[in-house]
Amino acid sequence: MVAQWPEFTAVLNEEVLARKLEAKDVMACVGHLYATAHNPTDGNDDTFTNVIILRAAEFKANERAALVTFLKVQSGWACPHDWTEDAACKAGE
Repeated sequence: MVAQWPEFTAVLNEEVLARKLEAKDVMACVGHLYATAHNPTDGNDDTFTNVIILRAAEFKANERAALVTFLKVQSGWACPHDWTEDAACKAGE
């Protein structure tokens, strides 16, 4: 599992520090996100450019940190997915 790779742990630690989160809370999201990732994108992609968009309105902070970690790790692979994070807060936050 990617979440057990040293590269994942290094990137996760960077995200946790940058976002002022707890690593254990972010890691607790990994299993749930694996299941979620197999669902359709529900508009969380730009079908014109095939860019994955992580929207703050769609994911909790710990979930976004875990997803960003996965996407940063895969960015170094052959044929990585393009992605961006939309950190705009939900209305009222």
